[in-house]
Amino acid sequence: MKKIAFLGGGKIGRTMVAHVTENKSADVAFIYDPFIKDTNICGVQVVSNLDTSMFEGLDLVVECATAEVLQKYAKAALAFCSIMPFSMTAFRDDAWRECVEKAAAAHGTSIYLPHGAILGLDGISDGQSVLTEVSIETIKNPKSLGREDTVRTVVYEGPTREAAGLYPRNVNVHAAVALAGLGFDKTHSKIISDPDVNTNTHLIHLVGQGIDFTLRVSSFSEGGVSGKYVPLSACGSLDRVLGGFGFRFV
Repeated sequence: MKKIAFLGGGKIGRTMVAHVTENKSADVAFIYDPFIKDTNICGVQVVSNLDTSMFEGLDLVVECATAEVLQKYAKAALAFCSIMPFSMTAFRDDAWRECVEKAAAAHGTSIYLPHGAILGLDGISDGQSVLTEVSIETIKNPKSLGREDTVRTVVYEGPTREAAGLYPRNVNVHAAVALAGLGFDKTHSKIISDPDVNTNTHLIHLVGQGIDFTLRVSSFSEGGVSGKYVPLSACGSLDRVLGGFGFRFV
C-alpha cells in the first residue's frame, strides 16, 4: 500500500482523504493545514507545522491548498516522492516550473497533473503540436470571484498568464489548459462575473491543423471557488495515480 500525504484540508482534500481511507487504497500519513481547527480528518492527523523531512518515506504528496503552498514545498517533496498538484496557477512562474521539473528529473519522481474541473485535458495535450488557437471563458457567480457585481461583468480578458496572477484560486482550469496546450502567453482567457448564475461554467475552444473543438463544462457551485464535479474528478485522478485493478481509463 502506498503512503501519501495531503497539503490542504479543505473540501477537495477532505473528499480525497475520505475516499482513500474508506477504500483502503493508501496509507495517509498526515494532512498539513495550519488554517483549520481539526486535529484529525477521517482519523488522519492534521499538522499545522511542516518539516520537509516529513516527506521522506512517502510515495505521493497531494497538494490541494494554494499556489503559494505548492511553490513553497514542491521541490522539497520531489526529492523524496511524486506530487499531484491542484493549484495549477503556480506554474505561471516559468522559472519555478523549470526548477521543479529539474527536481523531478534529478530524483526520478513525477508531477501528476489532474484534470480538475474540466474534461479532455489529455486530448488537448495529445493535439498540442497542431494547435494554433486556444481560448477559455469562465463564468462564475461574483461571490466565487470575491466580487459584489450586480450585473454581468467581464472582469478580465487577455493572456492566461496574467489571469492566473489576478485570480490564482479561480482559474486553475485556465492554467491547466495552458499547460496542456499553447502555454500561458498564447492561451486567451476571459473571466465573467454573473450574479444570475449558481454554476461554474468553462467554455474551451481549440483550433488547429485539421481540428476545431469546443468543450463546455458546467457544474453547480457549492459556495466556494470549485464546483460539484471537482471533488469527484480529484478522487478519480488520485485512484489512477495510486493504481489498481479492473477498468482504468487513462
